[in-house]
Amino acid sequence: MARRKNRLHTARQAPTNPEVASADTAIPNRFSFAILLASICGLAFFLRFIHVLQTIEVPTLIRLLGDARGYFDWAVRISDGNWYGTETFYQAPLYPYFLAVLIKIFGPSVTGIRLVQMILGVAGVALIGLTGRKLFSEKVGLVSALMLAAYPPAIYYDGIIQKAALATFLLCLVLTACAYLQKDPRWWHAVLAGVSLGMLVLTRENALLWTPIIPLWILLGLRDAKWRRWTLVGCYAGGLAVILLPVAARNASLGGEWSPTTFQAGPNFYIGNNRQANGIYVPLIPGRGTPMYERADAERLAEQTVGHELSAREVSKFWMSRAWEDIRQAPGRWVQLMVAKTFMVFNRYEVPDVESMYIFREYSGPLKLSRIWHFGTLCPLGIWGLIATRRNWRQLWLFYLLLVTMIAAVVLFFILGRYRNPIAILLIPFAAAGVADLIACVRERRRLISAAVVLLLSGIFCNIHVHEERSLQASCYMNMGISACKAGDLPAGIRMLQHAIDEFPEMAEGYVNLGRAYMMNRQPDLAAQCFQNALILDPRLMGIHYQLGEALEYSGKRQQAIEQYQRALTINPADARAAEALNRLQ
Repeated sequence: MARRKNRLHTARQAPTNPEVASADTAIPNRFSFAILLASICGLAFFLRFIHVLQTIEVPTLIRLLGDARGYFDWAVRISDGNWYGTETFYQAPLYPYFLAVLIKIFGPSVTGIRLVQMILGVAGVALIGLTGRKLFSEKVGLVSALMLAAYPPAIYYDGIIQKAALATFLLCLVLTACAYLQKDPRWWHAVLAGVSLGMLVLTRENALLWTPIIPLWILLGLRDAKWRRWTLVGCYAGGLAVILLPVAARNASLGGEWSPTTFQAGPNFYIGNNRQANGIYVPLIPGRGTPMYERADAERLAEQTVGHELSAREVSKFWMSRAWEDIRQAPGRWVQLMVAKTFMVFNRYEVPDVESMYIFREYSGPLKLSRIWHFGTLCPLGIWGLIATRRNWRQLWLFYLLLVTMIAAVVLFFILGRYRNPIAILLIPFAAAGVADLIACVRERRRLISAAVVLLLSGIFCNIHVHEERSLQASCYMNMGISACKAGDLPAGIRMLQHAIDEFPEMAEGYVNLGRAYMMNRQPDLAAQCFQNALILDPRLMGIHYQLGEALEYSGKRQQAIEQYQRALTINPADARAAEALNRLQ
């Protein structure tokens, strides 16, 4: 009987084979992860869809300005048949071509483009979830996806006509490809890493700095046989070349010079590092910070200085050398600038370009989450995550390098929220790992003091006031007013322009644009007052004397108008409008 009982006991224990058990539990775990990740993607879709609906009537989306206008017009030209172009790329080209495909399919609908970008944003949420899972755990993957799904800057950038939406998706794809390549090195993972990084380079030029890092990591960081690692490097390089070589050849065919991306690095480096630089974007000529002028101004000013025509690469080298000359003349001032820009990169504030997330927040419910869930919250969690996962540095050093390189790339030029956004995406998996570790610390009552100190100090560092937020916000209200005026809603435009001046009375451009709005509204006396205020604040503004002369002429002040037209011609003898007006009055 004893032997029989032992045999029965043995028979009952037999099914506990570890291999069978792990196989039985793996499928349910994968299934539950997929369901939860899909639910988070559903939340991401809902938040972005509500945001798109609530911001349809934002003036800068009805009448595009700045880079958005430039990208859209470029895309329309492409969709009309100008696919090859006539000159080398000055701005990153992939986003306009992406828009051109959408315009070809759906027509020139801004809302349609925003809906497609919204779907890309949801795909990015899924990808960052898979990345977190591969790097850390399923729990970290789900928290990563949830963080990106509800991250207000990501929702905002997905909903405007800017390349940040496409760049976020491509960055998530690069991270996922690298995470899978680390855990399961396959040739198609390497090809995907190369192709996705190549596309990211054509969207965000500073990603070019990453191109040598990934093959170095494959050779030094993966544990496969040496021949397999070199095979993976070849697959990666092939994927990268498929994307970048055609662009380099196109640039060479049109400009005689090879470049896998653009020829904009020199002017941008000068803008971010000259003696008057303040860390944010300031155009080479005040009042001309749009794609319509950027390239032409950079070329014209460089050629005037050297006295002969320059190629695209020579223009870029001219501005690069000008920047380094300024740095050599005042190295102490440049070091202070770099420190200030480092603070700006880690700051909670999303530095606006033409549009501001904080103005969109007045229209959008999902963006109201930015009062608590913003970069100033994400970054401390990410810092703790980096500390908590430091023992896995051998598996994570590629992602450390990607993060450090991107921070350096942003600091070396100038700070905009959409330029800083890739840093947030890179931090999210670490922030999710930090949250998971904090929960474990609370449960086990360990390292609570060290965690609190790190979070407190980094939270203070990321949330101190470092930007001139009033002037930046006023500039965006001004852009809203310009868009409203161009769309034909003059009363709303004038109100927004007045609001901009009330926010920051020292802004000369605000008075210029309010003056133009008054001219459109047939109020030349008020327009003349605005132009005079602008002239007092900044006499360097291009065309201000002509505009003041026009307002004075329509006010019946003929002699004063003549004086302003004469001053306009003294400053710019090629001003045809001022010459014509002067001939008419004389």
